Amino acid sequence: MKRLFLLILMMYFSSIINAEKSTISLEESIKLAKKNNKEILAEKSSLTSANWMQKNALTNFFPKTSFNSTTIRIDNDTFDKASKVTEIPVFGPTGAPTGDYIPFSATAMSNGFYKTTYMNNITVQQPIFNGGKVILGYQLAKLAKEQAVYSLQNKENDISFQVASTYFNILKLQELKKLSEKSLESTESHLKMVQDKFQSGMAKKSDILQWQVKLQNDRTSLNEIENNLNILLSLWGNILGIEGDVPIPIRVDVKNYNNEIDEINSQQSDNSLKEFLSKVKAENSNIRIMDLTQKMLKKSYLIAKGNFLPSLNLQFTYEIEKDNKLDFSGDDNWNLVAAFSFPLFSSGANYTNLQKAKYDLRKVKYSTKSVKENILIGAKSSYLNMNTKAETIRNNKIALSFAEENSKIINDLFEQGMVTNSELLDAEVMIFASKMNLVTSYYDFILTKYNLKKYTQ
Repeated sequence: MKRLFLLILMMYFSSIINAEKSTISLEESIKLAKKNNKEILAEKSSLTSANWMQKNALTNFFPKTSFNSTTIRIDNDTFDKASKVTEIPVFGPTGAPTGDYIPFSATAMSNGFYKTTYMNNITVQQPIFNGGKVILGYQLAKLAKEQAVYSLQNKENDISFQVASTYFNILKLQELKKLSEKSLESTESHLKMVQDKFQSGMAKKSDILQWQVKLQNDRTSLNEIENNLNILLSLWGNILGIEGDVPIPIRVDVKNYNNEIDEINSQQSDNSLKEFLSKVKAENSNIRIMDLTQKMLKKSYLIAKGNFLPSLNLQFTYEIEKDNKLDFSGDDNWNLVAAFSFPLFSSGANYTNLQKAKYDLRKVKYSTKSVKENILIGAKSSYLNMNTKAETIRNNKIALSFAEENSKIINDLFEQGMVTNSELLDAEVMIFASKMNLVTSYYDFILTKYNLKKYTQ
């Protein structure tokens, strides 16, 4: 009695735990995956980096100011020689010495010569023209930021489809598991019925063996589905980026897609396909990334051409002091320099860089064209595939209705002994195969629909 009570108690608590198993919608799953996915976090960091790079490129338009401080210390011998006073004789009009001497020293001529000299100044540099490199560099950084935005969007689209694919595959396996369990129950019921007929001499031993074979096959199919479902649930937690108890996808009523499936039948036209492909060309993130890459390399090519142009920069220097005391109280002076430079010969460096940039740009042009073609082919294939999936659902519905009617007729005739065991077995296999085909076709349609969204985001 105690064992029975404990068993009932365990079953009760088990039912409570299962009832409290958390669930999650597709929208919540996608949001959670985007929040925890490390690849998306990396793309967000890349976008932040590109944003700062653009700001850094903007600073190249503005002047740069720096404070410079220099200390020069000379050795004693050099200082003594420079400070030594030399007497220079004075010569008269006839060229004969007058006997007078003029004292001379390097210190006096240099207006201050010190063993330790402190020099402090402020320098302001302003670029005027550098072959267009400054503005091209800013435009390049701006394009890089825009590319980072689309890279993030593309990664989010990939994660969204990965979540949706796993989400609906879990639901599909759950539905197939239920059908497999029902098929197993039905097989067990038919096996018992045939065994009873065998006991009364109305069935053969081979009839029992046929149902026993089907029973083992049903058990194998159910085990495979359960195993695949467990593997997918383990992957599900990893995709969401959570550990411990993983929420289960909320069941979706696939019949809610019937109206959309019926509408697709009338949308099979060249105009709708052209509109879809035009939308792909305009909105696909991979195409935009390639277009931006091409624009960036074009800017790099212009920068390489700018190496052949002259440059002009201004530099203003204000010297605060230059004496033997670090007190910022010496004589001040300033100078303004306009530095003009024109490249005459660079040993071929500028030319080779230009050629490299030229062929890099040409390479990306071909790659962009190839990527666009492949994306449009994939988009067209997915579009047509969705129409095929919709037609498959309609066909499977009709097939299931025929299989159900056939099963009912065969079961009635079998009870009357008017059909063979093999015919009953075939009808049983047919009806559950039709049900599974319909479930699979519904989820294939849903996944194809989400795959189609990838091309326009």
